[in-house]
Parts: sequence; structure tokens; C-alpha cells
Amino acid sequence: MVKIVDAIRNSSEPFTSLEFFPPRTDEGLKNLKDRMLRMQNDLHPLFADFTWGAGGSTSELTLELTLNAKKMGLE
Repeated sequence: MVKIVDAIRNSSEPFTSLEFFPPRTDEGLKNLKDRMLRMQNDLHPLFADFTWGAGGSTSELTLELTLNAKKMGLE
């Protein structure tokens, strides 16, 4: 796994990164997964990250989204 700091250091040109918030509904989750794919294809981000809800309230969903993003090819 690439460390983000190393990816930034090794980037020779400006880059894009993405930050996502875990949705609260099933419809929001589907929308987010579709949006992640579109943004990956359109923007070619160097990396993406997901917020962690206050007190870990979205921890399971955050981990699931992170694993799905990795499978899609997003760091």
C-alpha cells in the first residue's frame, strides 16, 4: 500500500484528491458509489479519503467504503 505522503512527494504535477462522507441512507450509498466511479474516471485522483463519524459512529461504513474504493483502484 502506498503512503499518501509518498504519493504526494512522487507526484511531478498538480494532483486531485477526493474526500467523501459516509451517507445516511441506502439511496445515498448507491449514489456515492456511482459518483466515486464517475469522479475516478473523470478526475484521476491521486487518492481519496473518507471521514470517520464523531465517536466512530460511521466506522463500519467508512471501512466498507474504503475497501470498495481500493477495489475500484482508488488509493
